[in-house]
Amino acid sequence: LKNVVTHEFILQNFKIFLRSKSEHDREQKASSPTPVDSLPPQQKASYNKLVEQLANIDQLLSERNSRYLLGQSMTEYDCELMPRLHHIRIVGQRLLGFDIPLNLTYLWNYVLNAYRTAAFIESCPADQDILHHYKEQLSLVTNQRESLQVPTKTHTIPETVLQDIRRLKLDEN
Repeated sequence: LKNVVTHEFILQNFKIFLRSKSEHDREQKASSPTPVDSLPPQQKASYNKLVEQLANIDQLLSERNSRYLLGQSMTEYDCELMPRLHHIRIVGQRLLGFDIPLNLTYLWNYVLNAYRTAAFIESCPADQDILHHYKEQLSLVTNQRESLQVPTKTHTIPETVLQDIRRLKLDEN
């Protein structure tokens, strides 16, 4: 389990991709994130590494056929990984034009379980706070214009993924 889902490695690779792609987009003077398909090899490699790690978690969840990493009950691993995945979603969508690949159905079901957990919802910061944290921590400069916004909390998943989860009856675990 440690080799597959060490949250530090996922977060580390995400930050490498975030910094690299943000710098690329800034150099290109892109007003919106560059599509992943058109990235140079270095940025594409960091993206591929991140997706590979996410796919490994998806595979583990598929093999275990459980709500959480180690079974039907939440453990410390889940409490560490779930917020990281949420951060990857929020920052990825807003700054990178990236989201968890839609074909990782078991991973999406895992994210959905987080979004259905009261403790997760109550302790989850607003999307804007997550973005601010990463921009500040990594000294990111983007071409996106900052403006005051009403705090939002994203706790939904794409409808097509939700349909796959229902079709596979994963939401019945």
